[in-house]
Amino acid sequence: MSEQAEQQQAQQPDAQVIAAQDVAQVDGEDKVEEQQEAATLPPVTIQFPSPTCSRTVPKPTEPSEPRDRLTVYPQPSETVQDIKLLINDWIGAYWLGPYSLRLPFVKGSDGRGIVYTKKEDLSEIRAGEKLNEWLEIQDAFAHIEEDGERTLEVVREPYGEFTARQSVLRLLELIAPVGSTATTTSTSLALQAGSTIFESVRDGVLSSSGETQYEEVEVSLPSGRKGKGGKKELVKVKRAISNEKSHAFSDWTGDSSTSTKLADLPFSQSPLEILPCLKSIQISPFNPPPPHLRQLGHQLYLQVALLEGETVTIICTTRGWFVSKSNVNQFDPAPKSENTAPTHSLIDLLHFLSPLFSERISKLSPLSVEPPSLDPISTVAIPQAEPAYPWLANVPKPATSAEMLRTQLAFLHTGAYGADNVDAARDWNEEIQGIRELPRSTMQERVFREKMLQKIWAEFDQAAVRAVQTVSRGDIPAINPSEDPKAHMYLQSNIFITQGDSDALNAYGHLGGDAAMRISHGKDAVGVKLLNKIDIDGLYMLGHTIVDWQGKRWICQSILPGIFSNRRKEDDDEEASAPTAEESEGQKKEDWVKVGDSPKSSKGDEADKSAEIEVSAEVDGESENPMMIYGLDSEKPTSIHWDRTTHKLMSQIGQALRLAAHKVKDGKGEEFEFYASSEVKGLKGTDGRRYLLDAQRLSLVDIEWLEKDYINENGTYPHRLALLRPELLETFWESELKRWARGVADKAQAKKNDEASKEAGPSTAEKSEEAPTADAEAPKEEQSPAAEAAAAHRAEEEKPLDASVVGDIKQFELKFNPDAFVDQIPPKDGESDQSFLPATINDESDPSVKAVRDASVFLRSIAIPAVVLDVLTGNTTGLMDGASLTKHLHGRGINMRYLGHLASTIKQFSAGSDGEERKETGHLATLKTIVIQEMIFRASKHILRSLIANLQPETTTFAISHFLNCLLGTSYNPSPTSSFTPIGVSEREDIPEYTKLTPESLRKSIFEEIQSRYRFSLEESFFEEGLKKRQLLRELAVRFGFQLAQREYLFDKDQEAVSGNEDEKEGKKDKKAKKTKVPSVKRAHTFEPEDVLTLVPIVKSTAPTVTVAEEILEAGRNTINRGSVDLGLEFMLEGLQLYENIHSVIHPAVAAVYNQYSQAVHQLARLKIQQVAAAAQQEGSNTDPDQPLGLDISTALRLQRQAIIIAERTLGVYHHETAGYYFNLAMLENLEGNAQPALRYFRHVLKLWDIIHGPDHAEINVVLSNAGVVLQAINETGLALALQKQAYESTLSLFGDAHLQTGQSLHQLTQSHFLAADMASALSTSEKALAIFNSRLGEDHAQTKEVKKNVDLLTAVMNNVEKQKERNEQMKKESQERLKAAKERLSLGSNVAGKRRLGSTLNGAAGPNGVRIVDPATLAAAAAAAGHPIDVNGQAPATAATTDGGAAAAEGSNVGARGTESVEDLVRFIQGQQVPSASAARRGKNALRGKRRTGAKR
Repeated sequence: MSEQAEQQQAQQPDAQVIAAQDVAQVDGEDKVEEQQEAATLPPVTIQFPSPTCSRTVPKPTEPSEPRDRLTVYPQPSETVQDIKLLINDWIGAYWLGPYSLRLPFVKGSDGRGIVYTKKEDLSEIRAGEKLNEWLEIQDAFAHIEEDGERTLEVVREPYGEFTARQSVLRLLELIAPVGSTATTTSTSLALQAGSTIFESVRDGVLSSSGETQYEEVEVSLPSGRKGKGGKKELVKVKRAISNEKSHAFSDWTGDSSTSTKLADLPFSQSPLEILPCLKSIQISPFNPPPPHLRQLGHQLYLQVALLEGETVTIICTTRGWFVSKSNVNQFDPAPKSENTAPTHSLIDLLHFLSPLFSERISKLSPLSVEPPSLDPISTVAIPQAEPAYPWLANVPKPATSAEMLRTQLAFLHTGAYGADNVDAARDWNEEIQGIRELPRSTMQERVFREKMLQKIWAEFDQAAVRAVQTVSRGDIPAINPSEDPKAHMYLQSNIFITQGDSDALNAYGHLGGDAAMRISHGKDAVGVKLLNKIDIDGLYMLGHTIVDWQGKRWICQSILPGIFSNRRKEDDDEEASAPTAEESEGQKKEDWVKVGDSPKSSKGDEADKSAEIEVSAEVDGESENPMMIYGLDSEKPTSIHWDRTTHKLMSQIGQALRLAAHKVKDGKGEEFEFYASSEVKGLKGTDGRRYLLDAQRLSLVDIEWLEKDYINENGTYPHRLALLRPELLETFWESELKRWARGVADKAQAKKNDEASKEAGPSTAEKSEEAPTADAEAPKEEQSPAAEAAAAHRAEEEKPLDASVVGDIKQFELKFNPDAFVDQIPPKDGESDQSFLPATINDESDPSVKAVRDASVFLRSIAIPAVVLDVLTGNTTGLMDGASLTKHLHGRGINMRYLGHLASTIKQFSAGSDGEERKETGHLATLKTIVIQEMIFRASKHILRSLIANLQPETTTFAISHFLNCLLGTSYNPSPTSSFTPIGVSEREDIPEYTKLTPESLRKSIFEEIQSRYRFSLEESFFEEGLKKRQLLRELAVRFGFQLAQREYLFDKDQEAVSGNEDEKEGKKDKKAKKTKVPSVKRAHTFEPEDVLTLVPIVKSTAPTVTVAEEILEAGRNTINRGSVDLGLEFMLEGLQLYENIHSVIHPAVAAVYNQYSQAVHQLARLKIQQVAAAAQQEGSNTDPDQPLGLDISTALRLQRQAIIIAERTLGVYHHETAGYYFNLAMLENLEGNAQPALRYFRHVLKLWDIIHGPDHAEINVVLSNAGVVLQAINETGLALALQKQAYESTLSLFGDAHLQTGQSLHQLTQSHFLAADMASALSTSEKALAIFNSRLGEDHAQTKEVKKNVDLLTAVMNNVEKQKERNEQMKKESQERLKAAKERLSLGSNVAGKRRLGSTLNGAAGPNGVRIVDPATLAAAAAAAGHPIDVNGQAPATAATTDGGAAAAEGSNVGARGTESVEDLVRFIQGQQVPSASAARRGKNALRGKRRTGAKR
C-alpha cells in the first residue's frame, strides 16, 4: 500500500488532490457496503383490493403471476413513498385511487392495533394504521425476525379535492402519454421541445436524404357498438420502415461537395400514434360544488365524452366516483343508477362505463404486454433540465387544436377557481435556504439534500423564464415607475427582476457603462455558481438566474428578506430615535425570525451583533444601508462595513479559492482585513442569515489585458472589467506547484550529487551529467519556433519528479489578492476628467499582488500556446463549432476576448522552422477557421442584440430576417430591402435602426466589433471565401435564440438553379404529387419575416455540479488507474446511480457520465485485446485468444444509447457533444461485432459533421477510416477502399504530402489495397508512407520499421507475381508452339500422337531452375476444389476479413510458385502476428477475432 501511495505522489504532487481522492474512495466503499447490505433484506409482499370491473385488471398469462399481490425487494433506505411509486406503475395496481400502506391488523389491548415500535420522535408504528410516507421500510419491519414474513396491505383512503384532482391528472398520464398523438395539453416555450431522432437512426428508418420512410398498415379495432355495428374497424396508420439496404454506406458516392439539404434534416421522430381512449375529458362547468353539496362530500365534477357517443357527468365524493343524472345543460347530483355504490377508482369506473375504453387502454403502458415502440426515456417529460429547441422547425398544422382541459390544467395543479383563491406565490428564497440548511452528515443526507437543491434550482429557472416573458410583454408594472425606464425593477412570483445591460444609475461608468454592466452580471452568476459549489455552512446565496430574451439581459433573483422593508423604513423614518408603529411591526418580524431561524448560539449571536454594531457605528455613523454588514458600500465608496463572524466564514472561501488575506483602507485611513475583494458584499437579512452579493469580484483582474490591449491601434476595448477565469487560476496554481517541486528536487539532487562527487571522485559527476543524454529522443516533425518553445515547456512540466526529495507539499504557498489592480471610482464632485482612478493596491513586492500579475502573464505566454499545441499534436479533439471552442477555452481558463490572440498564435505556430510565415495547414487551418467564424458570430450577436432590444415582438421577425439577408444572403440578393409595418398606436412611431442596415454597413460594423473586442484585423475576403453560411446560421439560431422554418434557404444563385432542377425531377417522378403541388413563388430574399417562427430564451443557471456523485465517480477512475478494474467500474456505476437519482435521469450531466463510463469500458476492452494478442504472439504461450474480455459491454452500450437520447433532448440533435456520443457508440457497436448498427452511426456522424462544421476537417477522415475498417469486416473491400481513398485525399489536401498524418493515412490505405488484391497499389502507397516516416521519424522509429517490413514483403510478393507472369508468358508461348506443331502433325494425319505428346508435355514440363509449370486453368480448378479459389493470374479474390488496425487475412490464397508463403501468412507477417494454431482457425464469428476488428484508432 505504501508503494502505491509513493507512486501516486510521484505522479501528482498535489496533497489536496490525493486527499480528496482518498475521501471519495472511502465514500465509494461505504456506498458499496450499503449495496451489499441491501441484498440481504427479505422480500415484502403487498396485497391489493379487487377492482369493481372485471376488465380493469387483465388476466395473468401464467398462474404464477397473480394480480392481487406483488412481491418487492426494497433496499433498507427506501421509504414507503418509494414503494408507492413502484406500485403505481404495476399492471395490477395502476387503477388505484388514493390509498395508504398498512401493516396487517392485529387487535391490541386498547381495541386499536398493537404497537410494534415507538420511535425517538414519539411516533408509533401500529398494526392496521396508516404508515408515514417518509418511514423507511426497514423501520416498518423492525419488529419482525430476519426470516419472518413481511406483508403490507393497500387500504383505500377517502377522497379530498386534492386527491380528486390528482386522480384526473393520473388518468391523463395513462391515456395521453407524453410524446404521443394523444397529448394535446402541452404548452412549451418554443416548437418541438426536447425532440430526439436516435431511434430512427438506430433502426435505419431515415433515408440518405434524412427523410423518414413510412408505410401504411391497417389495424383492426372493435367499434364498441352492439349488433351489426360491432364489427371490427379497419384503421390506417403510418409506420416507419427500415430501408432495404445491405448497410448504411451502400449508396455512398464519396462526393463531399454535396451537403445535406436543410429541408430534409430530421429534427424529431414522429410521435407515437395511439388511438384515443375517450372523446374528451374536462372539468365540468358546474364546478365548484356549492356549499351544501360540499358538506355532503362532493369534491369535484368531471365531464367525460365516451367513445360510444355518450357524455356523462361524473361526481367525486369522499367515498369515490359515480355517474350523475346531469346533462350538459342541467345539473342533477342524483346517481344515475340508484342502487349502485360509488366506485372508489375513476379508472375502474371508466372501465365499467366504456368497453372501448378498456380495449384501447389495454394497448398502452403499463397494461400492454408488447414492449413500447419508443424508449420511454425519449418521450417522458423532462423534469429538471431545460429542453433543447431545434433551430429549424415545422409549423404545426393546424397551428393549435381545441382542448378545453389545456386551460383547466392550472386548476388541476393548484385547485384555484379564481384570482381570489390563488395561493400566494412561492417564497423561493426561504425554500432555497431551507434546503441548504438540511443536514449533510451522512451519505444519504447529502444525496437527499443535493437532490432537493437541484430540483429547487431547476424550478426557479423555469419560474424565472416565465416571469421575464411576463415582464417583457409589459404585463407587470415596475416597482419604481418614477425612475428611468432602464432602471426599472420588477417583482413577479416572488422573483426580483432587473435589466442587466443598461447602466441607468451609472454604477459602472468608471468601467465602461452598459458593456461593463452586462459583463459584471455574467461574472456575478459565475461567482454565485462557484460559491454554491463550495457550499460554506453559514453563508447563503440568493437564487440567481440570467435570462437573455429578445435582445435584453434580465437578472432574476430571489428576494433578500427585509430588502424592501428597510428601504421603506429609510424613506419614511428619517429620525431613527422616533418611535413609530413600524417599530412594533419590526419587533414582530424579529420575533418571527428568531422562531424560524436555524439553531445557533444565542451568546455568539449577541457577541457578533455587538461587534457588528460597534464597527459599523465607528466607521459609518449613520448607515445608508442598514442591512449591509461586510464589504465596501457601493453608495458610499469611502465607507467599509466589517463583521467578525462574516469574516470567519469568508476565510473558508479564501482557503478554497486560494485568496490571500489583505488590508483595505476606508476613507478615514483605517484598515480592514478581507479575503475576497472588498467589493463582495455581505448583507444580513431579517431572517438572520448572512448573504453574499456581487460575487464577480471573486475573479482577479487581468492586468496584462488592461495595460496592453485596453487601448491600442485597434481602438479602445468596450469596458475595463477584464477578469481572469477560475479555471485559469487552478491551472496556474498547479503549474507553479510543479515548478516549485522541480526546484526543490533539483536542489536536493544537486546537493546529493555534490556529496557523491566528494566521496566517489570526478568520474561519478561526469556519469551523472551524461545520464540525461542516454535517453535520446526520437526525431520529431519540423516545427515553428513558437511550437518548439511550447513543446519544450510542456516537456519540462511533464518531467517526472522524485517525490521522496520534494518534502512536505504544505511548504508551497501561492495565494492571490483579489483587490489587486482594481480600478477605483472617481469622486462625484471631483475636478478630474478621468473616468476611473488607478488602483491603490498595485505593489508587486507583495507576493499575492505579484501572483495576480504572473497569472495574467501565464494566460498569454503559456495557456494560449498550450491550447494550440494540443490541437497541433492531435491531443484535442471534438472542436467542431464555436460552442465547442468556447467550452474548451473556458475549461482551459481562457477568456473569449483572447480569440484574436489565439488566431495570432496559430499563425506563429504555422511558421517554418526559420520563422518564415506560412499558410496554416491541417489541424491549425481548421482551428483558425473556427476561431474566425466564432469572432464573426460574436460580433454579429452584439449587433443583432442592439437592433432588436427595443422592438415589439411582431417587429422582431422583420429585423432578424433583414439582418440575416444582409449577413448571409448577399450572394442571392446583393441589395436586400427591409420592411417595417408600424403598429399604428401612435402617429410618431420612430423608424427602427434595422431598416437602415445594408450589407456594407453591417460588414463594416462586424469588422469594427472584431477589432475592438478581439484585437484582430479580419481580411475582407473572408466573407466571400471562408465564411460558412449554413454553419453560421445554425450558430446564430441556437446561441442567440430563435427558430427558423425548416426549408431550403438559398444562399446563392447557383443553389437556386440546382434546387429548381431537383424539383423538376421530383415532379416527373410523382405525377400525383405534381398535380397537387402548389406552384412555388420565387423569393426575393434568402430569408423572409415569416421564416422566423419564434424567439427562444437563453437561460444561464447558477446550479452547481453534483459534488457527492462526482466524488464517487472520481474514486472509480482512480481505482481503475490503480489496477482494480472491477471495483473501479462498480464505483462508477454507483456514481451513475447517484447522478440519476439527483438529476432525475434526463439531464446533460447524466448523459456526460453515461458517456464517460462507456468510454472507460471501451478503452479497457481495447487494452485487454492488445494484452491478449501480445501474450498469444509469445513463443510457447498457452493463451487462448478467444477468452472473454470480462467486461460488461452490453451495459456500456445501453448507457451510451441513453446518453445520446438525453443529449438530443437537452442539448440538441445537432450539437457537438451529441456527435461525439454517436461516434463513441459506433466504436462500441463495432467492438461488440455489430457491424450494421456501427455503420449507421458512422454515417449519421458524417451528417452531423456536415451540418455542424462542414467539410475539410481532419476528424472527418477518422470517421471515414473507421467506417472503412467496419466495411472490411463484412467483406465490402471495394467500398472500404473507396472510403480509405477519400480519407487519404482529404488528409493530403489538409496536411500536404509530407505530413505524418498523411503517412498514417497512406499506411491505412496500403492495407485496403492489399485486401482488395491490388498488390501494385499497395506497394506504391507503402513506399510513399515509408518515405514520410523516414524523413519525419527516422529509420529507427518503431512505426518506420513496421512500414519498412510491409514494403519489403510487398516487394517480394510483387517479384513473385512478376516471375509467375513471366512463367505464364513462357508457358503460353511454348503452348502456342506445341499447338502449332500439333496442327502441322494433324495435317500429316498424326492426330492421336500429337494429342498424346501435348498431354505428356503439359504434365511433365518443367520451367527453368527445375520449377514445374502448371497450366493456369488447371491450377485454378485445383485450388477451387481445395476450397482456396484464385483467379487465372494467381491472385486471391478480395474477400478477406479485417483484424485490429484495419488489416485482414485472405484465407488460403497462394501467390507465386513453390517456396513462397500464402497470402494469409503474408498478412500475418505484415501485422507482426504468428501463424495461428488449429484452435484459432476454428473461431466463431462472435469470438475475439471478430471483436478485434474494432481496434481502429480514433
